[in-house]
Amino acid sequence: MVYTQKILRVVIGLFFIVSAVLKLFSLDNFELYIYSFNFVNFTWSALVARVIIACEILVGILLIIKVKYKAAWWLTMLMLVGFSLLLVYVLIFRDDSNCHCMGDFVDIKPSVSLVKNLVAIAIMWFIRNDEESSFRGRIVALVLAFFVAIVPPFVLFPMDDVYNLFAKTDGLKYNETAFNALMADSTMQEVDLEQDKYIIGVVSARCNFCRISCLKMSEIVDNNQLDTSRILFFVWGPDSAAVELFKTETKTESFRYVPISALAAVEITRGEFPIYLFMNEGEVVGTADLRHLTEKAVCDHLLQKPNVIK
Repeated sequence: MVYTQKILRVVIGLFFIVSAVLKLFSLDNFELYIYSFNFVNFTWSALVARVIIACEILVGILLIIKVKYKAAWWLTMLMLVGFSLLLVYVLIFRDDSNCHCMGDFVDIKPSVSLVKNLVAIAIMWFIRNDEESSFRGRIVALVLAFFVAIVPPFVLFPMDDVYNLFAKTDGLKYNETAFNALMADSTMQEVDLEQDKYIIGVVSARCNFCRISCLKMSEIVDNNQLDTSRILFFVWGPDSAAVELFKTETKTESFRYVPISALAAVEITRGEFPIYLFMNEGEVVGTADLRHLTEKAVCDHLLQKPNVIK
């Protein structure tokens, strides 16, 4: 019985750690999944994502080494119950194919994840009476556990708002000559950007960062009820099928797409995808990449009066 409890405790601890690590390496999509519930804005979604990951790492370590065991047990149960209630909500009100509990590396349906959580709750109840460890250096181990839990999600993978505080520039560089030449081409005459404000994303249908940025833009527009006609994607891909798949994956079927050549896209972005151009009455007044493409930046630009840019 004692050995069974020990094995199950370690298994649960390792599972939480692995789950956190997998989320960490697909953090952008985990943030977007939380944001898609429209409970909080994107900044808070990014913070919540990191808190969840940090808590999973922390409880995983504490369950394994049995330091502050009772507190770790209660926090684990609280997380499992909370996640389970959220999954019930997803099953009733949404049609998600992946709950992102294992990041993007393992697709797990919400129903399967709910069963997994119920099994984990049963195991946690079985090991509830395990005793606290009494080894020397417990305080040091506790401090290290907090350090290991906090540093990866908050320091190694900082929030975009924090990253931008230290990575501000006078504007991301794009090839203005190449962009103007593209807009002057006869094939682009139907793209009228001379009136009002627009955001143009120059993306590749085979670029993962472009995929994340377009999905991010789609969620921002949906959650803030912005006008999709004010956002265009200049896209290049190997064929139309790849572009259509890209639209589906990024939930941007209702947005305007303008196909451009690979050469034009590479010249405009200088080979660094994606780049977003903030247009005001035909002039580029700002730029953004994946990290600078924040909810505030998009809303501030599209909701301002003409000729006003912060």
